[in-house]
Amino acid sequence: MHDPEVTDCLLDVLDPEVGVSVVHLGLVYRAMRSPGRIEVDLTLTTRACPLGGMLVEEVRTCLRRRFNDRSTIAVRLVWSPLWGPERITEVGWSQLGGRGTETGARHA
Repeated sequence: MHDPEVTDCLLDVLDPEVGVSVVHLGLVYRAMRSPGRIEVDLTLTTRACPLGGMLVEEVRTCLRRRFNDRSTIAVRLVWSPLWGPERITEVGWSQLGGRGTETGARHA
């Protein structure tokens, strides 16, 4: 479930380690907007990621800038389903330089 305006906003949030948007990495599991509320469920490539808190704040900041109304913004880190490289979009693979294709990590 993705609201196109919320997803469009999140295209500007880049994973700091690889410089690819959280959308194209497949880290956004849900992005919804209703009157007075924006909700995003986000995962990380690993629970041990030290930059998770920073990424959550970047998502909040991006949404606050784009939707400068008084909406409540809720960003949750979720762990189910587990993230895997098959969630990366074609654009994401392109931005990664095709990395992963030679190891079989890429799924069509």
